[in-house]
Amino acid sequence: MSYNASFTAIMPILIVLVTGMVVLIADSCLPIWRRHKPLSAALSLIGIITAGIVAFQRLDSGASETAFNGAILVDTFAQSCNLVLLVTAALAVLLAMTYLENKRLHLGEYYSLVLLSTAGSMLMAATNDLIVLFVAIETLSVALYVLAGFARTEERSDEAALKYFLLGAFAAGFLLYGIALIYGGSAGAVQGGGTTNLIVLARYLATVGMPSAMLMTGVALVLVGLAFKAALVPFHMWTPDVYEGAPTSVTAYMAAGAKIAAFAALLRLFTGIMPISGYWLFAVQILAVVTMYAGNIIAITQDNVKRMLAYSSIAHAGYLMVALSAMTKEPARASAVGAIAFYLLAYALMTMGAFAVLIWLSRRGRDIQTLSDLKGLGKHDPAAAYVMLVFMLSLGGIPPTMGFLGKWFIFAAALQAGQTWLAITLAGASAISIYYYLKIVWMMCFQDPDTEAEVPRAIAPSGVFVSIAITVGATILFGIVPNLVSMLTNSSASLPHP
Repeated sequence: MSYNASFTAIMPILIVLVTGMVVLIADSCLPIWRRHKPLSAALSLIGIITAGIVAFQRLDSGASETAFNGAILVDTFAQSCNLVLLVTAALAVLLAMTYLENKRLHLGEYYSLVLLSTAGSMLMAATNDLIVLFVAIETLSVALYVLAGFARTEERSDEAALKYFLLGAFAAGFLLYGIALIYGGSAGAVQGGGTTNLIVLARYLATVGMPSAMLMTGVALVLVGLAFKAALVPFHMWTPDVYEGAPTSVTAYMAAGAKIAAFAALLRLFTGIMPISGYWLFAVQILAVVTMYAGNIIAITQDNVKRMLAYSSIAHAGYLMVALSAMTKEPARASAVGAIAFYLLAYALMTMGAFAVLIWLSRRGRDIQTLSDLKGLGKHDPAAAYVMLVFMLSLGGIPPTMGFLGKWFIFAAALQAGQTWLAITLAGASAISIYYYLKIVWMMCFQDPDTEAEVPRAIAPSGVFVSIAITVGATILFGIVPNLVSMLTNSSASLPHP
């Protein structure tokens, strides 16, 4: 494929990248642009919508092609992830329109960083080469490091950025060293040496029999690096502190966007090393169980809503690992990948919706973060309480929400793969999570506020209002009629089989 054709193949990513650069340059160089604050957000949304239209057309056509000498695989799974990531980015921009105004942080580079990190996430979903994967992760991560510390006058935000940066750099070292070991351990995969191309690696492993110790060590180190991004236990240490300290709009985007990108990359990696799944499957299953239970049990003890949702996100990563485990068995491969795509969309909608409610209830000079802040919400703002109730029920996996269907699809895939014990542990972990989700509902509906303070209300609420309307509507609608997003769940057909 020529370079022109390769650039055409990754057009949605290029649109997002170019839009991010235009927003950054315009905000830096044009005084009139800085005086009209909504311009950066408006242009960002235009770029996201344009990229979404192109990605949807590619998904609808079912086309699958490689770009840049096979380093990037543009298939329907990549386009499905692109659409979910673009929805997440659009919601992040809408939330920022309200939150940045409340915090007086309305700077154009915020939107540029969101777009650049989204482009990195989209590249992670389409990667077919471990070197490209590293570049994509760094593109995502560097932007998120800056976003985590965007409220630079607040000590907690600076601390969150520093912790995320230091631990992210440490994880990047594991990832890069693992890639080097995989290259060395796959010697003979191509004429003249090893390979970092995942399709070539899968073909090599299908014929080699027992993999070398060097290659297995490399696989383990790459898994560690990706486990950091996915916040799997025990590589989750950064998550609660960063989620709590980062600006709430950044936390919402980070919780959804980084998780989607990490699991898209994990799925690509597992596809490449599928022929030797017998060597790493049990480790993945243990990671899934430990992550599900540790995240849910620790979440029960939290009084800060952002920290509680951080541990909740860790538990949800464990649920997704169950689906990744199920995809190693051929009868369940398609249903497991479809379950991952559906659950990533559901998780993005319900998580960003929950953070959107916190932003809706915030006001200038005050963030709503603790459970005590939500006491009596059903009495003085019943609309916000009912909306939060929908998101808590969905996160807990209670019908008729997307969260319930997403967990059901994963549960069914595990049963289809013959991993009954893993499906049972998933059900048990999900049951534990209901306690702390309903604890928030109890605080809102059955507790009186500590003080008769003024009802908090966001400044410039239009952005967060639109976000809440989209997320709560989609969470209920797709939970009742999941066939409306069947294009996402059927996207596994294009994944290469080893």
